[in-house]
Amino acid sequence: MKRTTPTLQKTAKMMTAALLTAGLLLPTTTFLQPTNAHAASMSASSKVAKSVNVRWNDKAIGMAAFQASGDTFIPVKALAKAAGLSLTYDKTSGQYTLGTSPNRLVLSPYNSQVWIGANGVGLQTEGRVKSGSIYVPLSVLRDYAGMDGVWNASTNIISLKPSAASDVTFTEKTLKQNTGEKVVDIRYPELSGDAAGIAKINAAMKKHAQAFLTDFEAQVKDFGPLPSKEMYYEADGDYLITYNKNGFISIVAQDYSFYGGAHGMTIQTGYNFDVNTGKEVTLDQLLKANPNYRKVVDKQITQEFKKRGILYDDSSFQTIGKSPEFYVTNSGFTIFFQQYEYTPYAAGLPSFDIKFSSVLTKGTNPFAGL
Repeated sequence: MKRTTPTLQKTAKMMTAALLTAGLLLPTTTFLQPTNAHAASMSASSKVAKSVNVRWNDKAIGMAAFQASGDTFIPVKALAKAAGLSLTYDKTSGQYTLGTSPNRLVLSPYNSQVWIGANGVGLQTEGRVKSGSIYVPLSVLRDYAGMDGVWNASTNIISLKPSAASDVTFTEKTLKQNTGEKVVDIRYPELSGDAAGIAKINAAMKKHAQAFLTDFEAQVKDFGPLPSKEMYYEADGDYLITYNKNGFISIVAQDYSFYGGAHGMTIQTGYNFDVNTGKEVTLDQLLKANPNYRKVVDKQITQEFKKRGILYDDSSFQTIGKSPEFYVTNSGFTIFFQQYEYTPYAAGLPSFDIKFSSVLTKGTNPFAGL
């Protein structure tokens, strides 16, 4: 399972680290600045950025996208208007919110970049600010915002449309309480549909939420009263649906807790289910067509660690091991690690996107035979 960023409000309140939501909006914090290599890469990519026309349901959205750094960046305001999506701005937090749960994106501009949270769960992938407008990557829209998008090289047009509806839908359940001393707001998904495994999946997600609450209450009891009346214990649970098709569902559960001190802690968990049986699927099962996939993935992650600057110690990572935390997206799958596992707190929760095509031969269906 995977943990990412707490909400911007609580992050700002407790001065949480940069890669966690609010911290990214604090330009005076030294670790918010890109490394020289990354800055040079951004500068170079912006010089060669290629303009691309964008259509929503075959109608031009009225503003061009641009291609850079291996992705296409879509203008948020023009897309929201064309697609009829809500786009709101919170002056207190400095956040923009695009769309609604479970396909909600939270956008926090800082310098020329944009931190992106998908339904409350922070992503490593960032957006851009260009000429005063916010742009998000096409890959993020496809993986987390419920959209399909294809670029036609011959016409230089990106065609966007809503993703095809799945047989499995979601509603949000909550566990809430506010005693003044402690605040609990834990959200988790409940699935609806005809698949035989849905009841088991719902039971697993409810169990996760309740276990988080039980552990939180035990910790509060052990810690006792906080030293300041202005502080309170906090448990905040969120989730993200990253994949919902081919009889397979990936859910990221994110649990943030604060018990006093300099900052809270965020833990993420990746749940990957076969909806026909309700059983969890391992990465070995998903990539069974290539028993040696770890060698490829370990190499990709090692190389990426080396690119990520001073907060990442590339010498400490060796292998993802037998049971890595992961979730599936439309683009492939993502391996992630917890805070402090390989990096300092300021680095957040490192995640690494892997394409199926890099570990499986062309035409292989990872969901077949689950």
